[in-house]
Amino acid sequence: MPVQPADVCQFLHRTGWSQARLAWELGINQPRISRFINGMKKPNPDLVRVLDAFFAAEAQARVAARTGGGYRHGPPRA
Repeated sequence: MPVQPADVCQFLHRTGWSQARLAWELGINQPRISRFINGMKKPNPDLVRVLDAFFAAEAQARVAARTGGGYRHGPPRA
């Protein structure tokens, strides 16, 4: 499922990051993040791709942190 505006808001709240910091990490500008969060504009395929990739990596990092660093038997199966 694609990343939703609520996912981005929760991430920002949880991490304390600003929209500008997230935009910088994604290689996009802050207004694109704002428009996505506020539903002002439907995201284009490039934004969907970078958000999905970032949040997939972020989720993997959280799992690794909880389990003591990485997968013990390889990545989970799809």
